[in-house]
Amino acid sequence: MPDSLLKKMFFKIIDTISETIGRLISCLVIILTLILSYEIVARYVFGAPTKWVFDTSYMLGGTFFLMGEAFTLKHKQHVRIDILYGRFSKRTRAAIDVFFYLVLFFPLWIGILYALIPYVAFSWEMGEKSMQGYWQPVIYPFKTVMPIGVGLFLLQGLAEFCRSLLILIKGENSPGQVKEA
Repeated sequence: MPDSLLKKMFFKIIDTISETIGRLISCLVIILTLILSYEIVARYVFGAPTKWVFDTSYMLGGTFFLMGEAFTLKHKQHVRIDILYGRFSKRTRAAIDVFFYLVLFFPLWIGILYALIPYVAFSWEMGEKSMQGYWQPVIYPFKTVMPIGVGLFLLQGLAEFCRSLLILIKGENSPGQVKEA
């Protein structure tokens, strides 16, 4: 199998995972909006607040945030200080990206993933319940989303790092990347 085909497949698989999960998880915003609307009507119109909306809303919101990180990275929508970056050549931007992936991104997110695994395992062991509200739902399924989301984010970060590295080394557009005008 030619090297360029392997690269294209590598990027396509990771990008497809991020894209698919990002699009599916975006439906949570609709569900979250409906749940919060229901709570507002129940509380202020009927004077009957719910027991479950608070816990459900932060779990859905957190899931949306965590599972959407990879999608956001794929579409280059994370916050970036672009005062100078946009003025640099493509190769210089790639060098900056490679540097920050190695120095900040990978150490931080690998460390977070490393810390999350025993945290989530302990939550499952004890059958942890939320202590935020008085409904006290089980929380370990929500906590399981954390390392999954971080893992997907790291996977997309690996693809973006490899793209930047290819541009830095070969000065070429990487597979799956739109050529700049």
